[in-house]
Amino acid sequence: MDKHIQAVNLPKISAIYYALLQCGYDFYAFEKDAGLVKKVETFRVELTDFPNLFFSEAKQNTCEVYPYWPRAAMLESAAFYIDCNNMQFRNFEAYRNYIMSAGNISEAERNQSFWQWLEGFPAALKAVFDSKEFQAYLRWENEWIEQQNLVWKNDLDRIKELLDICVRSRLSPIQEVCVVLNPIKCAYSADYHIDGSRWFYCSGIFSPASVVHEFLHHIVHPFVSEYKETILKHRMPLSDIDSSYYLANDEYGKLNAFEEYIVRKLTNTAMAENFPSDISLYINQILNDLS
Repeated sequence: MDKHIQAVNLPKISAIYYALLQCGYDFYAFEKDAGLVKKVETFRVELTDFPNLFFSEAKQNTCEVYPYWPRAAMLESAAFYIDCNNMQFRNFEAYRNYIMSAGNISEAERNQSFWQWLEGFPAALKAVFDSKEFQAYLRWENEWIEQQNLVWKNDLDRIKELLDICVRSRLSPIQEVCVVLNPIKCAYSADYHIDGSRWFYCSGIFSPASVVHEFLHHIVHPFVSEYKETILKHRMPLSDIDSSYYLANDEYGKLNAFEEYIVRKLTNTAMAENFPSDISLYINQILNDLS
């Protein structure tokens, strides 16, 4: 990667979490500095013309520990397919294909009800952008992002060194990494999105290990697909993997849980600066250990 890694904010994603805040999203306070929590709360306002109905339906009951999974993440992904010039979807079929092929989303979570609800996203997002209250929030968030880059400069540089190993080993085609931070988003919810050769990490708090963890998902995933048959023969559930990762406890759920298991182990290895030279051999060894 040629460019340094920086903390950034993306206005479309900022708009999503600002809107969720207006709809009762209360995960902004978890593991956050008390001063930051107090500041975020000043942006919670009562707006009669705000698209509350749309964003309130981002909260579901499929994930007990975080009821905004997966819809908040699916909105983040959708934001990359929204043209800011006219606030309309571009290449919607590519987005649909991405969601329908995602191994960590159950069929119930991407059913017809989801797609009908998503139709309201462009108009709802535009309404947020048109709000002077959101624009005031965004000006503050821009200043907060600048401070994050100063505070975390050394850690951001270290992450680049770790991820460069993956790029140099041709394990990843990524050429640019952006750490997208949002002070409203839940601290323990992290998602990633790929846009061409750019990789975006989105979270509510900066954590070097979490950035590395999410980056490793797109590296490990092809190997999980390659060893699919072998993986499915091994015993489940895996230690320390929450039941939500198993989705409907079907084939896709078991592979998703195994990917999470591998990524967690590999993250610990990477953070200890002992990244394996052969990922395939590394996964095979873990499979042998599970036998």
